[in-house]
Amino acid sequence: MNIGMVVDGRYPSDIRVRKEAESLSKNHSVFVLCIRNKTEKIFESIDDIQIYRPISYPNVVIKGVIDGITSLFFIHPLFSIALKKFVKKYKIEALHVHDLPLAKTVYKTAKQRNISTVLDLHENYPEGLKVWFSWKRNIFMKWKNKVFFNYKKWHNYEKKMVHLFDVIITVVDEMKERIIKEHNLAESKIAVITNSEKKDFVHFYTQKKPLLFSNKTPFIISYVGGFGPHRGLHTAILGMKKIVKIIPNVSLFIVGPASKYVRNYLTKMVIKENLENNVFIKNAIPFNEVIEVMKNSHINIIPHESNGHTENTIPHKLYQILLSKQPILVSDCKPLVDIIGKNDIGTIFKAGSANSFAEKVTEIYQNYNTAQVKADKGYSLATQGNLNWEYTEKALLKVYNTFLKEDNREIN
Repeated sequence: MNIGMVVDGRYPSDIRVRKEAESLSKNHSVFVLCIRNKTEKIFESIDDIQIYRPISYPNVVIKGVIDGITSLFFIHPLFSIALKKFVKKYKIEALHVHDLPLAKTVYKTAKQRNISTVLDLHENYPEGLKVWFSWKRNIFMKWKNKVFFNYKKWHNYEKKMVHLFDVIITVVDEMKERIIKEHNLAESKIAVITNSEKKDFVHFYTQKKPLLFSNKTPFIISYVGGFGPHRGLHTAILGMKKIVKIIPNVSLFIVGPASKYVRNYLTKMVIKENLENNVFIKNAIPFNEVIEVMKNSHINIIPHESNGHTENTIPHKLYQILLSKQPILVSDCKPLVDIIGKNDIGTIFKAGSANSFAEKVTEIYQNYNTAQVKADKGYSLATQGNLNWEYTEKALLKVYNTFLKEDNREIN
């Protein structure tokens, strides 16, 4: 089968899209339609996957305008044009779109060409709109988000789309259950493909000291990933007020990409709480350095707030941390508890509670051997058990080998 993956992002830097494409290429021909930056080629072949990058955004303003247009009609003008060429050029038999925004654009083309469809929902997008911009103070931006990106509008859109597509993919069981309940969708139509990591990820780890850590060896707590109100980073920062009184030379490193307003929000909090010598907010770093941060940290954290967004997804870094063989501390969002708590491979604190965060960090510090035993168990499950991509991909292959196997549609 010729499978066309569509993502409003870059390839191969989108981890989930890359892993799925590589797995499907074992049994099918896979083609990816995505955006490009200035240094990337329009046409490229990577590990037998054909990449087509006809779309680029000159700047964030243009991207914002196009996003606004897309939210009005749920049709992305650039992808709509590119899809027609993409489907014809590669004789696509199934279109696999990543995330909700491009769903209607892809479905419209698929319907015209009588092509099978898969909607891969990385997250609860409507709920995400409630929290992603909550720290913004600009009145114009608040108005824009209320008009173009309001929850009700996108929730209704989600309901329509999940009924139109042949197969829906979610990241966690909680998202699957929500869609069934809220949209009255048949359970047989949904597959769960989590964000687990490949076993060979461990080969990237070395004992190299990250450049952003000092030569001293303080007790290091690290968060690596995207910033935002839903990430719970403010909870971790506030928790440090209590931690610094108990653990000498403790440092919290927050590393990753962030918009200017989010970074400023967190920086002001650090200054207000007089934590400049203990909390360090760093820009995004190369992937190989991210790996070293995880490996050289005493605790890696995922402090998510509990809300409709975080309760319906799970981050790649959870599985990457397990492969680092270092202790992990997560909030009690159900998808995180399902992995960490039920398998007893880490420590859990109450989401949104700085006191709970501080107590659990202290507990790990004072009982580090116990925390390391849990980390070792997590590593074992991630390398020899079912907490890895090699296990997860079986469900993805089933989507195409079973769910779409009987679909004998012809391309017009």
